[in-house]
Amino acid sequence: MIKLIAVDIDGTLLNDQGQILPATIQAVHQAAAAGKKIVLCTGRPLCGVTDYLKQLGLWQRADQYVISYNGSLIQTTTQETLMSHQLQFSDYLDLLEFAHQNQAAFSLLTPACMYVTPGDKNRVILKEATTVGIELQTRTLAEMRALPNLIPVKGMILDEPAKLDYLQTVMPKDFKQRFTVLRSQKDHLEFTHPLASKESALSQLAGLLKIEPTAMMAIGDEQNDLGMIKAAGIGVAMGNAVPQLRAIADQVTADNNHNGVGEAILKWR
Repeated sequence: MIKLIAVDIDGTLLNDQGQILPATIQAVHQAAAAGKKIVLCTGRPLCGVTDYLKQLGLWQRADQYVISYNGSLIQTTTQETLMSHQLQFSDYLDLLEFAHQNQAAFSLLTPACMYVTPGDKNRVILKEATTVGIELQTRTLAEMRALPNLIPVKGMILDEPAKLDYLQTVMPKDFKQRFTVLRSQKDHLEFTHPLASKESALSQLAGLLKIEPTAMMAIGDEQNDLGMIKAAGIGVAMGNAVPQLRAIADQVTADNNHNGVGEAILKWR
């Protein structure tokens, strides 16, 4: 029996209009009422999933959980932090230098805010801040150095897909040892702590809850979902998933515009 269901958000829980289908909400309500843990696993911050948690009836519940920033944070939906992997300020400096040397726009994310240096507010960054509902602040490098209690969780190069394709070919070799590097969307290149990943966070949460991997289902659509799909007892690829994910999934459900998540929950619960 499945006890924990890990669900990606963009392209999975949400349809192409950024909405949760009523049938999906109903399926989640039924699963949660049956005592299952519904864990939203996302690259977004907690503030970027709050509205969805409310729609799903999961908000402000100490027995329900969120894995955010692609595994950098595990929190209850009452906002208690159970695990946190952070970057160092020196990491931020190196990532910022790499981005700017290649005329790419960089942002640093903390649990509550997205920081950019002057000149980095491009179309993709502005869209990302609006989409996830995070505060966007502009700071010079000197001002960043002076910020008290800065908690750098994730770095993101947000730019045109062709530029990110190029950056992945010229990236310093040590970056792949120093960071978890992933392409969560065509215009998103993300850098987190090397121990941060959806699958690692999911494994840690399952350990805390004493849930075996065989009792977990994971549902996703993108490359950053590969690990958790492999780690779960039932790995489910959305009908709109990238080919790499479909190839390793145990099951394939309908796409995000046709209640793929709800279908998976009801079929393989």
